[in-house]
Amino acid sequence: MGKIIGIKRYICGYEEFDFSVLYKNCDIQKKKLPVNVFKIEHKKKGNILINTGCSRLMKNNPVQFAKYLTKHTVTFTDADDITKRLAEDKLDPRIIKRVLLTNTDPQCCAGLNLLPRYELYSTARVMALLIIADPADVVITSLMPDQDVPKKAAGIFKGKSFLSDYFKWVYDVFGDGSILAVDLPGHAAAMTAFYLPEKNIFFAGDSSIDETALENDLEPSPRMLKMQSYPDDYKNTLSLLKKIKSEHPEIKLLFTHSEECSFYNDIQ
Repeated sequence: MGKIIGIKRYICGYEEFDFSVLYKNCDIQKKKLPVNVFKIEHKKKGNILINTGCSRLMKNNPVQFAKYLTKHTVTFTDADDITKRLAEDKLDPRIIKRVLLTNTDPQCCAGLNLLPRYELYSTARVMALLIIADPADVVITSLMPDQDVPKKAAGIFKGKSFLSDYFKWVYDVFGDGSILAVDLPGHAAAMTAFYLPEKNIFFAGDSSIDETALENDLEPSPRMLKMQSYPDDYKNTLSLLKKIKSEHPEIKLLFTHSEECSFYNDIQ
């Protein structure tokens, strides 16, 4: 048995996207997609979350939340809190020992302050945003974790991985090769992707809405690019992911808004 014992997806909210507006020459209309959180059971590191999804805490700052809703068609209820989702499986949130954060968008970090104790991991760029909590980068600053939460930036990976063919820097989250990380620039001021070598799963956060753009070779529209922190980087990252998908079909690409894909049963 390897280090990754199991993976399960929890849906913690939904967001609606109009693909016909966001991509060029696309006749796909609006799709309501899940906000995904993945729980990883690690042999030595315990239970880990990738992101925390939407939560009721997003509404605690009505002004910032209203501003957020002008750009995002997000829906969620109190039942979508990650703690409630864990409770459905009779799991106490105290079992979550570590959280891997892709970026500081509310849909990724809104449940951090619902968890009683954990360590937070990402690349140094995302960690810097958490510490600074600049309103220009973080829409709802009240969602930032308490300063007492241990924040750990992943170190450089010294082993071999296909990721080295595509990224200048590859990071080793726990120092044991079980979960690797890379920077995916474009969508946010900083964003981290996580790769699980044992499962061939690459969690690419918000670098694409879901798999649709990759599967149909769609190009982002000017409106889509205007919504990104760094439009040129976003285009380049999307092209890079398309290349990875083409050259490594064995890799399962997952996104924050991936639907229930054909391979979902492989990771329950």
